[in-house]
Amino acid sequence: GNGVMVVLLGILLTPLGCLGEHAYPMTANVRFATQISKLHGQTRRLPRLNAVSRQSFLQALGATVTTSLQSGCVDVEVPTNGGYASSCMQSPIQKLILNDGRRVELLQEWDGKPGHTGSALWQSGKALASYMETLGPSFWEGANVIELGCGTGLCSLVAHYLGAAKVLATDGNEDVVRLAERNLVFNKLSNGGELGVRQLRWGPAIPISSTEWDVIIGSDLTYNGQTWIQLAQTIKQLLETNSNSKFLYCTATHSQFRAELEGFRTVAESLGLRWSDESRYDYESSTAKIAWITLR
Repeated sequence: GNGVMVVLLGILLTPLGCLGEHAYPMTANVRFATQISKLHGQTRRLPRLNAVSRQSFLQALGATVTTSLQSGCVDVEVPTNGGYASSCMQSPIQKLILNDGRRVELLQEWDGKPGHTGSALWQSGKALASYMETLGPSFWEGANVIELGCGTGLCSLVAHYLGAAKVLATDGNEDVVRLAERNLVFNKLSNGGELGVRQLRWGPAIPISSTEWDVIIGSDLTYNGQTWIQLAQTIKQLLETNSNSKFLYCTATHSQFRAELEGFRTVAESLGLRWSDESRYDYESSTAKIAWITLR
C-alpha cells in the first residue's frame, strides 16, 4: 500500500545532512535512511549516501560544512548550474508538518543535473506554504488558484488543504509535472476541491482556459533573468482572467534574491504589472520577501 518502508541504519544526520527522512518544524531526531524506499506505490532503490558524500557534496557547492549533531535539516542553498541547490534536495523524500499539524510526504527526484532542481523542494516553497497558512482558510475557501513553477507541488497542496475550490499546479518541465502529479495524488484530500496539474510554458500566448483565477502563486521563479519577460507576460495573462485577481510571490534564502526580485520588478512594471505590497517574512533561519502583484 501507500507509505514509506525504509531500512534505517540508525545514524543521526548532521544539520546539513538531510539525505534521509526529515520534517519541518525540525523538532525530532532524523535517522539516516538508505536501501529501499516505497512511496506512492512505487519501490525505488536509494543511493548509498553517508557523511563523507554529504560533506563532499556541500564542499563542492562551496557551502560551510558542520559536523555537530542537531535534529532536522538546514537548507543551505547556493548557486549551481541551472538554479540553486542544497543537500536537502538529495533526499528522496521530504516529510513536512504544516502549522495545523497535517503531515505531507513529498517525493523528490533531483539528480544534480543542471536545470533539474524543480524536482526538489526549495526553501522558498516552504516559506510560501507557511505564509499561505497565516492568511487562514477564509482567504482561500472557494478560490480558484493556479501555481506557476510548482516543483514538488507543496504550495498547491496547501491551497487545496485551506479550502480552495480549484487548484491547478503547473510547471514547464514534463518530468517535474509527472513528479508533482504523484505527490498531489498521494496527499490529496478525499473530500477536497478540484486538484490538478499540467505543463505550462511561459510566454506571450499561453493556453487560456475559461477559469477565472482568483489567486496566482509562485516561489523562486525569478532566479533566471532570461525568463523575466516570459514570466511577466504569463502572470499578466492570468491576472486578466479576473479583475480582482492577484499574484502572491515569495523568494528567499540565497544571497542574490533581493537583486533578482528588483530586476524582475522593473521588467514586470514595464509590461503593466503593479507591486501592490511587499513585505519581509521570517521563516525558520531565513528571510523571505513576499510580494503581492496585480494589474496596473
